Amino acid sequence: MHFMTGGFQDREVIYPISKELMERAFESPQDAYEVKIYLMTGHWPDKSQEELDRNFLRQFPEQILKNPTISKTLFSEYEFTKLLKQAIETVLQTSKIDSLGIVEEHLELLLLDPIKWQEETEIIHLQLLQEKLNNYIHFIESKQYVESYGDDFTEKVINLTFQYAPSDNGLAFLVQVQKVLQPTDIRLKVVVPE
Repeated sequence: MHFMTGGFQDREVIYPISKELMERAFESPQDAYEVKIYLMTGHWPDKSQEELDRNFLRQFPEQILKNPTISKTLFSEYEFTKLLKQAIETVLQTSKIDSLGIVEEHLELLLLDPIKWQEETEIIHLQLLQEKLNNYIHFIESKQYVESYGDDFTEKVINLTFQYAPSDNGLAFLVQVQKVLQPTDIRLKVVVPE
């Protein structure tokens, strides 16, 4: 059996786990995070290691997105939610237009979503994706593009490109967005990985 984890630089590291180590870990009264450290190192972490990990994630909250399940065990629900929101905001940049240009006589705004859809992150992910989409719609409706691109377009398109396939709730959200945009001159084009 192997235990895998992603490193700071997204390198995968594999730790061999002996049956003895695994049995000791499962029989222990420790929490999931401490068992993970034990399986990786063969030693139970002292509480100062947990504090170091918490401080690291407070300084670099986007690292929470690599393994939110384990990160969640380090914080209170309130602090985890706050850091998770900060992490997703850092990656999505809700107040920024990712890219803008003219494609086949229509204005196209590219919105990239590089965040993996996970149970622990889904609600905040959806909230911030909605915020970013609302900012794109406001940008188009207030014609902030006119000075640079003019206003002679057959249609305006928001090209929402996902790096990871959206969850069922994410897809349901996109259906609702399509319905809201239907009576407008804004079209939502969704690109998901195969």
